[in-house]
Amino acid sequence: DQENKGLTKSLNIGIKAELEDFLKAYKEHNAYAIGISGLLVNSTDVRKENLEEMKKRGINIPVLLGGAALTNKFVEEFCRPVYDGPIFYCKDAFDGIEAMTRIEEKNFDTNLHPKEEEKIVIEKKKKEEKIIPFEQIKMPKRVPTPTPPFWGRKVLKADVRELAFDWINHKLLFSQRWGYSGKGMSKEEREKQRNELLWPMFEKLKREFIQKELFEPIMLYGYYPCRSDKNTLLIFDESEGWNKSEDINKEPLEDVIGRAKYHIDFPRQKRKPYRAISDYFKSDEHDLIAFTCVSAGSKISQYEQELYKEGKYQEYFFVHGLGVELAEALAEIVHKQIRIELGILKNEKPSIRDVKMRAYQGARYSFGYPACPDLSQNKVIFDLLNPQEFGIELSETYQMHPEQTTSALVVYHPEATYFAV
Repeated sequence: DQENKGLTKSLNIGIKAELEDFLKAYKEHNAYAIGISGLLVNSTDVRKENLEEMKKRGINIPVLLGGAALTNKFVEEFCRPVYDGPIFYCKDAFDGIEAMTRIEEKNFDTNLHPKEEEKIVIEKKKKEEKIIPFEQIKMPKRVPTPTPPFWGRKVLKADVRELAFDWINHKLLFSQRWGYSGKGMSKEEREKQRNELLWPMFEKLKREFIQKELFEPIMLYGYYPCRSDKNTLLIFDESEGWNKSEDINKEPLEDVIGRAKYHIDFPRQKRKPYRAISDYFKSDEHDLIAFTCVSAGSKISQYEQELYKEGKYQEYFFVHGLGVELAEALAEIVHKQIRIELGILKNEKPSIRDVKMRAYQGARYSFGYPACPDLSQNKVIFDLLNPQEFGIELSETYQMHPEQTTSALVVYHPEATYFAV
């Protein structure tokens, strides 16, 4: 509050707040700065959109951006160019303190991480390559298309309430979701922290989630015919699956474009190998794509809101982080089920109890990630899988609720990998 000279006060807007909530508080309290954070990848694109809207309204006060899903590179390349005011990328609470100290001193040098800034400048120079004509881009190798056991949507009804905890990426949970990275600690100190604090907290919350029945897994997935058209992926009705309609599988691309139910456009890299996700699919005959949508259920969100209202912020933080990782664990389980059904297992056992989160064939991409940043494409997944039937909603800004929900498109191609555009 700028009227309280020499005294800094903070106002907590709360979780899942819309931009209007921030701007209302900003005007009412004559704020020095606005801080926005988010744990999910989905929220990164929304922050960029919020900054664009603030610029349109002539707002240019300092903004602090942070959260597990955000990176300095994203802030540098996508946020700073769309906003006129100072933007501080805050890795953690210590960065937040430094940023506010500078703002109070009217020092708007936003470079809290000079080495990272230098690295980004170097990377930008490397990126200054022109996109070559599409016909000159080397495509991934052609591979046989697997036939799925069914077409359309399916609900995976396996009881995974305990199994999902084995599929959690504990290293990511401890270091990013819970903020215990072990930075600056010796190996012995890190091990002591994990054994005496983090693992006991994980086991405690696991028992609590199961005993209180807070964890209600929802797992939806489906297979659909598709084709590639340069940077666009055409999605067809399930009735065009080739085990039902062999004759339409190899029709020329120009003859089938009009029948596509959905068009998903992907950005293309501006450097070698000039990749776009659509490259992993065939264009001269029907191919196969899988979509997933999973959720840890609404009870976790309700429970963490109760903790927040009671002022139990640390417990809220632990519960929220675990809930987010449980959603990711469900996504891993469904992806494993898809690999089993498509027969593309790579050094894996054909069971969802065989945990394999790395070195498998194919890749799972969620909208909001660098290779497919357009969150609005979540509408396609919602139309196909109908998660609304299970209480999962998509907001006007294409955020999924409950927050512990994630969706993805699954690519079976053996060369599919994660990349930035």
